[in-house]
Order: sequence, then C-alpha cells, then structure tokens
Amino acid sequence: MEPPRPHMPRLDRTTKELLRDPQKRRAWVIYRLSLNGLSLASLARGAGVRRQTLYQVFATPYPRMETIIARALNLPPQELWPERYAPDGAPFRRRGRPKKSTYKEQHFITGANRRNAADCRTELDT
Repeated sequence: MEPPRPHMPRLDRTTKELLRDPQKRRAWVIYRLSLNGLSLASLARGAGVRRQTLYQVFATPYPRMETIIARALNLPPQELWPERYAPDGAPFRRRGRPKKSTYKEQHFITGANRRNAADCRTELDT
C-alpha cells in the first residue's frame, strides 16, 4: 500500500501553456527536478530502470515513467502530459497489438506475380 501523499499543488495558466510544448516540457521537468536536487538519471536508478527508458516518456506515452516523474514533482501525470489524458483522468491509449493489414493479397504478390497482378487490376478496372 502506498503512503498518503501531500496535497498536490495546482499549476498556473502560464505553466500549463508551457507544458503543451514537448521541448519546453522536457526542459521544465529537468529544471524542476534540479530544484529538488534530483535528476532523470537518479529517478531512473531509484526506479530500477535504465536512464534511456525514463527519457522515452518525452517521445511516447509510457504510463509507468510518467507516474515516476510526476510523483517526483508532486504533480498528477495528467497535468504534465495533458494531451495524453482525458479531462476525467483516463489515459488516451490504445490497448493491445496494432491491427494487421486487411489486404492479404499484397502480402502474397512477389516477383513475377506483381506484373501479372498489375495486369489483372488494370483489366478489372476497365
């Protein structure tokens, strides 16, 4: 069970606008961590992951790393990455594997068959 956390401060409008830009967000997070005497590398060591793994959160949604950084800054992840969360706090993430292509014929057409398949398509189109 996680210990209770202190009250989370709210961000002002200027900071929220700053966090919408990914490059400025990264600089702001690093700056705020340095004010607390932390770094992304130290957070990664504390979480038992490689430093590069923690940096991935700035490029792609990564719920676990988002939570680690947000807790270090005493903020909810929804405020740090507003474009990744709905107003109710639910993440905008697709679950599961991506769907495969529905055009199976493209996977089986190779070499000489491509020429014949192209001829067949032009005949069918006319």
